[in-house]
Amino acid sequence: MSASSISGPIRGTEGDLVSVRIAIDPRRLEDLLETLATAEFPVNPQLYHQHRRVVVEFPAYGTQVERIRHLLAGGGFEAASMRVCGPLDPVEAE
Repeated sequence: MSASSISGPIRGTEGDLVSVRIAIDPRRLEDLLETLATAEFPVNPQLYHQHRRVVVEFPAYGTQVERIRHLLAGGGFEAASMRVCGPLDPVEAE
């Protein structure tokens, strides 16, 4: 298998696989995790503790991104706190 064939996007029946990143105040972490737990698809978050914030990252498919935005809005989270990145993009430090 050549390098080019494994570096392309990962696609499933629900679109391209992306990495969803949500940066929040550490005091809101539990609320965010509870909000994400209500999604109708599995969310397996990875937590990155940085200075004055926590980045919650998890894989999702392209068609799930709007549903995640809707969940965040319903939980009182700012839309600007969410970024959609490539699945292998590094998490940026503050």
